[in-house]
Amino acid sequence: MPDLGSRPSLTSADLKAQLHDIQDNVVAPILMRYGRHIFLKFNDGAKSRAWLSNMFDRVNARSQEHGMRFTINVGFTYEGLKTLGLSQRSLDSFPEAFRVGMRGRACIVGDIGPHAPEHWEGGLGGADIHAMAWLRTDSGQGREEATDILREEFEATGGVEIRFVQDTMALAHESGIGSEGEHFGFADPISQPPIEGADTPSYPGDGVLENDGTWRPLKPGEFLLGYEDEVGPGGTMTPEPFELRLNGTYMVFRKLYQDVAAFRRYLATAARSLFGSDDQEHRDLVAAKLMGRWPSGCPLDLSPEKDDPAIAADPERRNDFTYAGDDQGLRCPLGSHLRRSNPRATPLKRATAVRRHRLLRRGVEYGPPLKNGALEDDGVDRGLINLFIQADIERQFEFVQAEWMSGGEFLGLDPAEQDPFNGVGGQGSQMSVPGAKRPFLFDLPNFVTVKGGEYLFVPGLKALTGIIDQKF
Repeated sequence: MPDLGSRPSLTSADLKAQLHDIQDNVVAPILMRYGRHIFLKFNDGAKSRAWLSNMFDRVNARSQEHGMRFTINVGFTYEGLKTLGLSQRSLDSFPEAFRVGMRGRACIVGDIGPHAPEHWEGGLGGADIHAMAWLRTDSGQGREEATDILREEFEATGGVEIRFVQDTMALAHESGIGSEGEHFGFADPISQPPIEGADTPSYPGDGVLENDGTWRPLKPGEFLLGYEDEVGPGGTMTPEPFELRLNGTYMVFRKLYQDVAAFRRYLATAARSLFGSDDQEHRDLVAAKLMGRWPSGCPLDLSPEKDDPAIAADPERRNDFTYAGDDQGLRCPLGSHLRRSNPRATPLKRATAVRRHRLLRRGVEYGPPLKNGALEDDGVDRGLINLFIQADIERQFEFVQAEWMSGGEFLGLDPAEQDPFNGVGGQGSQMSVPGAKRPFLFDLPNFVTVKGGEYLFVPGLKALTGIIDQKF
């Protein structure tokens, strides 16, 4: 058993040389449109390690398989690492949030009422979910062929059981902005926090605002274990040993059902209430007030009165804003989803280093779009699979959910005011929209409902080998 003592963390200068050891979809997104998330139970530790050993060469491979390109990646729950035979000393070194899991932390992050774990699908969050393998392919056929390969390997080794499967397919937004769209009609994604040392595109507004008005990337330790972070060279010190955490990360899986019909109906109701008209112009304005961006992707902070497709189409402009001078939310409501997700320079009632609560988001849609203009639900399951990547689940994902999404006090709003998309809607819910004829919305529906989730440890490839060989 190696020494469990800590080692000095790496810096951003070391990252480029380490990229081969980091699993795909962490530093840079996998852009193949078709996905499948396969949740597994390990019935036998030794046989499960044998399957992982056989599968190892497929992780990050993106090779030609049966004429189709695909990649496989894997992350583990705490229960999964325990079943694989990780030492108790290493198991105990993982942070409490990960060890308890998303189901056990539901009340902390606001997964109550319609979002509560008793309503979740497929046993997600339960003790029988030990790992998630995610596939990305270029076609539906490739997805099936990749799955067949995995099934053959399961059967060859035994000890591994499929518990739940969730497919995804990235939607193309009609404006062409972003690599994906999303079911409510917004361009998505617009931006991601850039990582210092990574060779990935970044644009003004994506990172940390400096005193001179420029933007810089975040330190890699905010998203990757074993690296310097925004506080200093130590980075996140768990789990132990250093070799286990190096180039690893924590991934939060969230299945979010989107009630598109309810959203469309509410836009008309809210437009009449706020602005006295439910024409398309005012419905789009309500959508923008709720989200913080127009459906095109243009931010309200840059164009509060009307959509500006030219800004939306320009990556150098569409995220370059700070909310400076809009302390009352007249341009962009303080409680809008975008402003809550990243308050930027918004004055907060509690001292908060915004840069310490950033998340990488790998969101992919599932289910077909609702027919254009339809105002009644068709009974088809559709929504968004969010994969949040961070070095510290409690400081990043859980803080954002509990502090920024689940209340309004940190912004000077009514403490009961929640995020219009991620909060608990229904009777008594509200949102303030300064500048409107009647500046409050009440009884917002649950546009989005949590259908399941997991906290996953995504090890670097050397650490994955160490888990397979029981070195930790």
